[in-house]
Amino acid sequence: MKRLFDIVLIVVLLCFGRVVHSQGHAANWVFGDGFHIEFDEAGPNVLPFIENYYAFEGASSISTKTGELLFYSNTINIWNREFAPLFNSDTLPYTGLIPTTTKSNGSLLLPWPGDSLDRYFAFYTMDEAESKIRLSQIDRYLDMGLGGIVDSFKYKDIFGVGVAEQMTAVRHANGRDWWIICRKGQIESNEFIVALHTPLGIDHWELQDAGFLAGFAGELVSSKDGSFLALTAIGICPEVPSMIGLFSFDRCEGRVQFIDSILTQSCAEGPYGIVFSADGLSLFYSTIKRVRVYQLRLVDDVLVDSLMFTIPGSAFLVESGSLERGKDDEVYISYRLVNTISGLMGVSNHLGKIYMNEFGDYLFDTLFLPLNGRENPTFSLPNFANYDLGPLVGSPCDTLSPQDTTKTGFQSSPLQNISWSVDPSISSGNYTVTGGSGRWLVVHDLYGREVLRLWHEGTTPFDLTTQPAGLYLVHLRGVDGTRSLPQKIVRQ
Repeated sequence: MKRLFDIVLIVVLLCFGRVVHSQGHAANWVFGDGFHIEFDEAGPNVLPFIENYYAFEGASSISTKTGELLFYSNTINIWNREFAPLFNSDTLPYTGLIPTTTKSNGSLLLPWPGDSLDRYFAFYTMDEAESKIRLSQIDRYLDMGLGGIVDSFKYKDIFGVGVAEQMTAVRHANGRDWWIICRKGQIESNEFIVALHTPLGIDHWELQDAGFLAGFAGELVSSKDGSFLALTAIGICPEVPSMIGLFSFDRCEGRVQFIDSILTQSCAEGPYGIVFSADGLSLFYSTIKRVRVYQLRLVDDVLVDSLMFTIPGSAFLVESGSLERGKDDEVYISYRLVNTISGLMGVSNHLGKIYMNEFGDYLFDTLFLPLNGRENPTFSLPNFANYDLGPLVGSPCDTLSPQDTTKTGFQSSPLQNISWSVDPSISSGNYTVTGGSGRWLVVHDLYGREVLRLWHEGTTPFDLTTQPAGLYLVHLRGVDGTRSLPQKIVRQ
């Protein structure tokens, strides 16, 4: 298993030396005490505070494909882009003194599977009282284009059992559907719930063994390519330990496979935020008390953590919150001010950043992004999936667009006995396909996104000089939906 982990992550690192920055569904971050950050080509920009919003935990938001804010939530409520309550939404019951939740991954917003126009969205929430996950469908064009919850698909209890605080989503290998992954249990847990969300809603779900028993609180995240999962689990000391877990994930079958777990160095400090680096070679996690940040790597089949940074001083001054990877592929961390009397002022009104320097070493910038002077009393950063993840090209589960040119939804058989080639296999961007005439020439990047489609007759040159360096897959598609096996090329 360790060999598979290393090979996959090294390939991703080598093939994505240059990163394409873009707007998208994760462009706007709404979290904490009304904080609003927008990512553009230059990085994060802090926008004016959103009043009447507070997310102690359970924050989520989603934008259009071009980066305009659509909806945001603190799990208890959901709002539209004009900062007003979303049409036909209700305030979910909560048990605290303030209108927010204590569920770390308490809400999640996703594009509805198969909706190429981005009209419909899925809104997942964990109710505070029973810890059950509820699913709503949002129609973007209700309420004169501000959006609203579809009355016939509103706050549905999809599992009927209580869940822990961790929830995430990974694209199915067909590039359309979503796997919804969470943990069963409200005190401690040794099981995952894995559900498949199709255009019709939840198709099926099942319980899977997590490989170890640990506390219910913490975060669950996936790697950028969706092939690995990791979680933090805060224990109840000393009976239930605090753990970090690493798992592989099969995007075709929705299968979670345990790789390794590690006890945190101090159960009392509590592991909380966790995130994969963009290249997938490292994990980072934070502890609540003392704001310790650790780097995790897999060495000889064993997870090994090393301390990167500790904020000095009392463990009761400031705490660390969520970790999240931004659209710029840097890792950001939030800080929570415990109280204004003894608090470490000037830290919690910033986001920290973990980044790689020119020598390949990870550094920690404690006070990277000022938050307009407002101290943060919360743990939250938004809960995102990788919205840009496409089909797993060439896998048995790559049964839909763009492979299925007939749009039938059924997998097409490979083309038989055709001879064709693409030359050279490595270049600065110019290639030529020869043979296999009368078909579409289709090029995908490593994440399954189609970057080029040309009609091919005889000899067809094509140009990838405007694409980033990395590995690409070239296919020939018949007009009947049949396809060739892919050939790999490298854009230097």
